[in-house]
Amino acid sequence: MGYDMFVEDGSDEAERIAVEEAHERLERARERGTGVLEAYQGLDAATRSYYRFNVWGMGTARELMGAFGMLSFQDEPAWPDDAEYTEARAALEKAPESENARQAAEAACARLSAAMEAVRVADPGGSGISHYKLCSNDAWLVSPREIEAALKAYSCAASGDREEAVRDFAQWDSWIRFLTEAQARGGLRVC
Repeated sequence: MGYDMFVEDGSDEAERIAVEEAHERLERARERGTGVLEAYQGLDAATRSYYRFNVWGMGTARELMGAFGMLSFQDEPAWPDDAEYTEARAALEKAPESENARQAAEAACARLSAAMEAVRVADPGGSGISHYKLCSNDAWLVSPREIEAALKAYSCAASGDREEAVRDFAQWDSWIRFLTEAQARGGLRVC
């Protein structure tokens, strides 16, 4: 279990080329049997549109972000009611050959999917990244505005506190770089 995060706008051509070259360096290092760790680090550095935390890592990142005032705490929005979709699916199961039942189920599925996406992309307007968006991998969109507010809070923290975070949590510096990248590229999805 972990958290896979992707910049919303995807990778660009420069990143795709850099990742391809890093993969080639990794394959050569594997063949030689030396420099594999460095090649993996190069691949990580080339990959600007993806970031991953395991459960522990995300917990630590949330804790630090909270301490720096980078999070905002609102209630998670309610998910849409799926009763219409459930009824349409049941009708289709009773009459699998019915074109009307199939169309009704597809339409209900599309409406439910759209309503769920509206919940995922909502920006509640807090003073940082909505805490609940970093507590599950439900494809939340962390908006550029949320990231900007979080990075601003972090930049206002005492330099000694920022240095301590980098020393104490090995991923902190790369996480801040990823947030900066994501802020400029449409936000990030937490999957």
